[in-house]
Amino acid sequence: MPFPVLPPSPDLAGPAAPARSSLAVTWSVWRALMLREALTRLFATRISWAWVLFEPVFHVAYLLVLYSAVRVHSVGNLDTPVWIMVGIQTFFLFRKTADHVAGAPADNSALFAYRQVKPVDTLVARGLLEGASWLVITLLLIALLALWGHPFAPQFPLAMMGACAAMWLLGVAFGMVVSACTTLMRETRQVLHIVLRPLYMISGVMFPLGSLPADWRALLMLNPLAHGVELVRMALSDSYQAVPETDAGYLFAWVLGLLLLGLALQLRLAHKVGAR
Repeated sequence: MPFPVLPPSPDLAGPAAPARSSLAVTWSVWRALMLREALTRLFATRISWAWVLFEPVFHVAYLLVLYSAVRVHSVGNLDTPVWIMVGIQTFFLFRKTADHVAGAPADNSALFAYRQVKPVDTLVARGLLEGASWLVITLLLIALLALWGHPFAPQFPLAMMGACAAMWLLGVAFGMVVSACTTLMRETRQVLHIVLRPLYMISGVMFPLGSLPADWRALLMLNPLAHGVELVRMALSDSYQAVPETDAGYLFAWVLGLLLLGLALQLRLAHKVGAR
């Protein structure tokens, strides 16, 4: 005769685990995605972690050699190594954020089988990870410059942080737009790579835009990245000879416009992104 199975006593079962809020679940998803992305990026190959630091160091060293060859020791009243490092890192903050955010849903499509993971979570996680990685690399470059005898001492640190935040948000927003467009045409991300290459040349990273004629300068300053690069350099010292057309409002208008467009496209195409 089988014995009846009694339900466990409430006293022995213990208290039920409290239900987590949606905010707690979302933060847990973001943390897990960032950890996964960090491990993949740093340890995909034996030298992946080294390339993360080597790339900006190579760009800074390359431009330093060029400027040293023509005996340029200061640009716009700023120390040349600091001027170069700030320009490169400011541009890389946008470029790398935009590139990695644009590919986030496609690279993590297998995770959408879990109901907690949404396409927008992968966008946010990659954006946060890229911002944190950029900050660590920038601090290492600042330390290297200080050891070399070129101290980094911004006169307006809050203004610098605001300009860097705007460039990061611009990268996130642009990546969101490209990510949404990729669901309609897969080649969109390849177009992004083609667009980003000339932007490196015309955003004031390699040479001062103030040295150009006014007509050419006005044309190049239609590029919001040029405003971001100049705003970060302006925060280093009030004696910096910035491009006259530099406008913080123009940069933030681009940030707001692209953010709204990116969010609208992500909401409109969320079902297609998840289906992929």
